[in-house]
Amino acid sequence: MAIGEVFLGAFVTVLLEKLVSGELLKFLRPTGIDAQLKKWRTTLLMIEAVLTDAENKQTANRYVKEWLNDLQDLAYDLDDLLDEMNTEALQRKLMENEDSTSKVWKLIPTCCTNLSFPDFMFDRGIDSKLKYITGRLEDLDKRVLVLSLVKNVMGMSDKTVKRLQPTSLVEESEVHGRENDKEDILKMLLEVESSDSPVSVIPIVGMGGVGKTTLAQLVYNDDRLKGEFDLKAWACVSDEFDAFSITKIILEKVFSESCDYTDLDKLQVKLKESLSTKRFLVVLDDVWNEKYGDWDILRRPFLAGKPGSKIIVTTRHEKVAKIMSRIPAYHLNLLSDTDALSLLAQHSLGTKTFDVRPDLREIGKSVVRRCQNLPLAVKSLGGLLRTKASPKEWEGVLNSEIWIAEEKSEILPALKLSYHYLPPELKQCFAFCAIFPKDYEFDKSELVYLWMAEGFLKQSQEERLMEELGNDYFDELLTRSFFLKSSANTSRFVMHDLINDLAMCVSGYKCLRLDDMLKDNLRFKISEKVRHLSFISRSYESYDRFSSVNSFQSLRTFLPLSSYYLSSGMNLPQRVLLDVVPKLNCMRELSLSGYQIYELPSSIGDLRHLRYFNLFGTLLKWLPESVSKLCNLQVLILENCYRLSKLPARMDKLINLRHLNIAGTSELREMSEGIARLTSLQTLSKFIVSKSSWLKINDLRDFSLLKGEISIEELQHVVNVQEATDARLTNKPSLNKIGLEWSSTFDDSRNEILELDVLDALKPHKNLSSLKIRFYGGAKFPSWIGDSSFSMLTTISFRSCKKCSTLPTLGKLPLLKDLSVHGMDHVKAIGTEFYGNVCDGESLFPSLENLTFMNMSQWEEWHGLAPEAQCAIEIPNLCTFQISGCPKLVSLPTFSFPSLRELSVKECNEVVLNSMHNLTSLTKLKLVKIPELTSVLELFEQFPFKLENFEIDDCDDLVTLWPSENIVNLQKVWVQRCPKLLSIQEIGVIGSLYVQNCASLESLPCNITSCRDLSIRNCPSLKMMTTLEDCSTSLEKLSIESWVNLNLTNLMGSFHNYSSLTELIIRDCDGLESFPQGALPIPNLRYLTIGGCRNLKSLPDQLEQLLSLEYLHVNDCPSLTESSHLRNTPPKLTSLLIIKCGVKPLGELDLHKLTSLEYLNLRSVYPELVSFSNDNNQHYLLPPSLKSLQLSDLPNLETLSKGFQNLTSLRHLQLGECPKLVALPVEDQLYNLLSLRISNCPLLKKRCLRNEGDYWPIIADIPSVNIDDCYIYDQESCP
Repeated sequence: MAIGEVFLGAFVTVLLEKLVSGELLKFLRPTGIDAQLKKWRTTLLMIEAVLTDAENKQTANRYVKEWLNDLQDLAYDLDDLLDEMNTEALQRKLMENEDSTSKVWKLIPTCCTNLSFPDFMFDRGIDSKLKYITGRLEDLDKRVLVLSLVKNVMGMSDKTVKRLQPTSLVEESEVHGRENDKEDILKMLLEVESSDSPVSVIPIVGMGGVGKTTLAQLVYNDDRLKGEFDLKAWACVSDEFDAFSITKIILEKVFSESCDYTDLDKLQVKLKESLSTKRFLVVLDDVWNEKYGDWDILRRPFLAGKPGSKIIVTTRHEKVAKIMSRIPAYHLNLLSDTDALSLLAQHSLGTKTFDVRPDLREIGKSVVRRCQNLPLAVKSLGGLLRTKASPKEWEGVLNSEIWIAEEKSEILPALKLSYHYLPPELKQCFAFCAIFPKDYEFDKSELVYLWMAEGFLKQSQEERLMEELGNDYFDELLTRSFFLKSSANTSRFVMHDLINDLAMCVSGYKCLRLDDMLKDNLRFKISEKVRHLSFISRSYESYDRFSSVNSFQSLRTFLPLSSYYLSSGMNLPQRVLLDVVPKLNCMRELSLSGYQIYELPSSIGDLRHLRYFNLFGTLLKWLPESVSKLCNLQVLILENCYRLSKLPARMDKLINLRHLNIAGTSELREMSEGIARLTSLQTLSKFIVSKSSWLKINDLRDFSLLKGEISIEELQHVVNVQEATDARLTNKPSLNKIGLEWSSTFDDSRNEILELDVLDALKPHKNLSSLKIRFYGGAKFPSWIGDSSFSMLTTISFRSCKKCSTLPTLGKLPLLKDLSVHGMDHVKAIGTEFYGNVCDGESLFPSLENLTFMNMSQWEEWHGLAPEAQCAIEIPNLCTFQISGCPKLVSLPTFSFPSLRELSVKECNEVVLNSMHNLTSLTKLKLVKIPELTSVLELFEQFPFKLENFEIDDCDDLVTLWPSENIVNLQKVWVQRCPKLLSIQEIGVIGSLYVQNCASLESLPCNITSCRDLSIRNCPSLKMMTTLEDCSTSLEKLSIESWVNLNLTNLMGSFHNYSSLTELIIRDCDGLESFPQGALPIPNLRYLTIGGCRNLKSLPDQLEQLLSLEYLHVNDCPSLTESSHLRNTPPKLTSLLIIKCGVKPLGELDLHKLTSLEYLNLRSVYPELVSFSNDNNQHYLLPPSLKSLQLSDLPNLETLSKGFQNLTSLRHLQLGECPKLVALPVEDQLYNLLSLRISNCPLLKKRCLRNEGDYWPIIADIPSVNIDDCYIYDQESCP
């Protein structure tokens, strides 16, 4: 197999352009180096001429492959050197343009502002690099002749394109999972169309190997088509689109004899005559050609056919489908798990199931999973497994590299063909995607930024932005099925596992996933020429993980990849920032996203090549001023750096910056003056108007390229309306999400009229899709808000616009989906001004899905369409309605919400709910603090019986809930703080029931047979009318809290019946003194929590019989002095917490025998404990499996250096309230820690002080160290 095939066409083209850069040549001319660059270009042109031939021969000739690898290395090094010199030229130009009269500039010594070029050549080693590259380039040029490489070869080698062409024949019994697809295509073939053209083209689109040809074969041979078409013909077009050959094949099928015409015109005339009176079906299989002109020539004879004639086209490329047909393409998806498994059985065992070999079924499922249900891969592997009889042989195939071995499998060659037909610029973009591990969901914009940073997006037309070109490239790869939309998150994308394998294959050694390198104990050697490094982020990173990165001196990409659920709060050793990152001198893309970094070293400014810098979610308060030296920087991401309060003063030196994302930086209240000069910015997510003169609102005027989202803040500093007008927001069509924000302080300095005029002057472009206004102080909104010209608006939010007494007209905005109104204290009434002039039959808020009113303290009336109108106001598509904090609202019209699914009403009167009718779709209802509410039933004209989730809270007068009839769909009920509620009526089928703080509640529903989750807390009047045995088989979680007279036997009956129970929580039940006699026979119990049971004297007997128990937490049970029950703990226990219990002594617990225990928390339990070993230090008290240990309130504990030697797995250590503790575990164990937390241990704290304590050199590399709630690298909070 040819690993890492090299395709350098686009890369070399870019280098040739850089070598004739006018600015660079001008900069180098005084040194004579410009002549050297011209010689390089001449040599590269000669090499470029033979590049296609070399790329075609590399698979068969390893010497050619080596030549290409050497050329690729040289291209990277040459690119870095050119970038080095370009950067120097750019920085010198910036220095020349500095204001030499400034006081600051005069203070800088001349020697520091006028570094000579020889000094630069020497300091950067440029001279030696020039000689080295010259020698390598000459060597490559000489080897061209030796390798017999030919100039100007077009296309691909025969080996690449030679494939066995499929025919129209298919064995239908061996096809699985395409029944519905077949019926869909047949329906398209048989339906009568009203089309101007007599011929309809039906495109079937899908990735390589998904089964497009098989589907076409199934349809082509279906008996239902026999009487529908006079003629049928099948032609395999493949990657060479030859109109003559295709026409000849079809003509021969029509006449069932060979044709000896040699002229296309004669062929087409003859075919046209043959089809003129016929209704035909033609299949053009595997079409690649994207030239409309070729298709236009081929289709002409077909236009003579009778109406109803059809052409089926199969293609991998959406663009081909659009060229050949106006009918939307039929997208063929992957097989289901079941169908893929059947297909594997068919080709491996010759049967449709694994019934004959049940021992192979699970391995077969693993094979299918690895194929990700791609039919070609399943069939190919099935064929390989056909000769393998034993499970061991099957596992050998599953774990082998045969999947991507070209000589043994057809999978990779089939997919590689798609890659071969990519344009050169797309090949390098796709190969770069090898940095993404399998199943990783990537973001489109981020990938485009990375491509741009790598220089892949050098546009040929000056008017096109690189980002636009990148979006086009991405969409092209998407339409060619290299990328797929994520099923879990539609805003992100993934690659099929086999496409991912293809990316790894074509990228070779350039891309390295650190996790791949570290697994399998470094089985394979990694090239020091790695250019792109990615790794999966961890909550706690160790320095050792990155120790090998220093050897990758040519690294360009350092990219941590985090899951959606782990995108912040991760810990990185400071030494990685100090010792590893600064040495990566070729770095272009650097991400530290999500790590808890408090400070960046100033050396970060020496990464001269850096173009992409991602600091998302870090804990930085400021950036070092050296960041302003990064003159190549294009993307700077500071989103969600919520502590950030300052940007570098000289931001204006970042002249190539295109994207500055500072969203979510709430502490950043002022921006540097230099921002105003960064007029190439396309992303500026936040703009803060300065109180002084250095950054005014009119500075936005020159940001003509802004797009996406911006929040313009501190607008109270705008004192001149003309400045707001000069911002020219209306001239920024790509800026479609705008937030406008004033100060949250409403004092005498605020001017209502001025703020109205400013808001009016900030009218945006009509392309606006989202508008959010906060703390606006005007008495009304300007007329442009709600104007019909803003028809693209989908989201509007008004928050704390306290002086406005009316809302703008919004009811007729056609696309408005989300409307939120918060804290508008002056609004007393809402009426027709809110709706607009509505004609008969016209819908109000036709697209509105989410509506929120909150904290409208003076709102009293909500009027209908007209005072005399009696009809209900219908909002047809409203799905979610939340109204909260409107205590004076007492007058409302009748509303009809036929689509409403979620309703939340808080701190409002009953009348609000009385007004809502037609709640036929309502599934979720939440009621909080509704005064004088006595019955939920009385709220509704017709009770919403489709309810699935119901929550009621803090309703002091509630007596009853709903009607006695069962609410059949109800799944979750939450009732709390309803002191007068006596009972909960019958519920029927329910999944979860939570009842808390209901002082008068006497009974629960009798029939809760399907309840899975039951929680009862602080209901002192509750009487046991029945046991829980009715739901014993379904109950999975049971939580009982603050039940004084709890009797577990009466409540639960026989414990043997609770076969599904996995979690049992008992807290604050002082009446509980013991558990029922004997063991606790709950076979699947995994979590057991007992807390605050002050009279409990013993734990359940025979805990060791709870074979599934993993978590045992016992807290605040001071009467629990008997430790014998803890001596025989469950075998699978992984987590044990003992807090404020009288269990003693520690040595009797035999904790060292708990070989599965990973987490242990001991607090306030062993006051006499001095260390964790006996006198002779031969017996350890703790198990070696421990990963996390918390020790607190142990007043006599002195040392951890004894008894810890066996804790080789310990990674997290937390110590608190141990005043005598003076010694940590030995060094080797400290080096392995990922987190260390110390609180109120004064003697130990002294030894851990930064740069002072004797423990400091040992703990400095622990990713997370917190001492007395202070992280050691957070210098502001750790003086």
